[in-house]
Amino acid sequence: MTIIQMKYFYEVCRWQNITKAAEYLHVSQPTVSVAMQILEAETGLNLFRRNGKKLFVSKDGNTLLTKIRPLLEELDQLQHTINDMSHRRNHIRIALPPQVGSYVIPFLLGDFRQTHSEIILEIIEISTADSLQLLKNETIDMAIINYTHNSNDFSYHHLATSECCFCTYTGHPLTKRTSISINALKNEPLAMLDTSFNITHLIYREFAKENLQMKIIHYSPHLFTIKSLVQHKIASTFLMRHAVSPGDNLIPLSLAKPLYLETAIVTKRNRQIYADERLIINFIKNLFNNTTIHVNN
Repeated sequence: MTIIQMKYFYEVCRWQNITKAAEYLHVSQPTVSVAMQILEAETGLNLFRRNGKKLFVSKDGNTLLTKIRPLLEELDQLQHTINDMSHRRNHIRIALPPQVGSYVIPFLLGDFRQTHSEIILEIIEISTADSLQLLKNETIDMAIINYTHNSNDFSYHHLATSECCFCTYTGHPLTKRTSISINALKNEPLAMLDTSFNITHLIYREFAKENLQMKIIHYSPHLFTIKSLVQHKIASTFLMRHAVSPGDNLIPLSLAKPLYLETAIVTKRNRQIYADERLIINFIKNLFNNTTIHVNN
């Protein structure tokens, strides 16, 4: 049995449809169909049951599939290892949400780059949802994310538990309070990070629990834009506490019922972490552990 036959067989089983398997493999439908006929002839097994146009994997087919799947996974890992070795792994691609990036990036491009000048860092600032999709596709090597629930697709290296605060401008009447209820914000004009950000979903859910609608006047994927609207006293917002620096002239206020997001470095599960990547992970962990960042650990 060849590797090509194994790959074709696996995809036919996965899709239970030769045409869809062929489309996924970017080959013609007859190519896959003939390959399955030859495989059945060579093994002497009836690997599929056919009922009209429907295709079902037989008992023998399922047995063979359980043997083939780990072999293909090993081959895939081997290919990744070869690719990683050929690229020397000193070019690391990392994604961060803007609220974390505003704090972490100066240290990565400052202290870390000075100490490890041999490592090339490619940094992009995007939402958690977009980061996880790029991570799943292996377009990036790691991401820092803010989240409420984890996924079995990824490995998590915990950094902090971060408070989500109502943020407004100096002189706003609500700044006289020590904490704010969601109900007190029902008429408050808000500028929010767009709906690809977990903090926005978290706040949406809290308003929904109170049967309230948020008064959103603007969405933006850019942290600078959100802060600027607050600084100009056009709206207030919700941000993680560590995203607010003294120079922003924003007032972060805790909610009466505090809200938190977890912050973690995330890598794709079962993907090997290389030495240069581990250097970055350890650097960021130490950064969160040893500096004054406004989080609750």
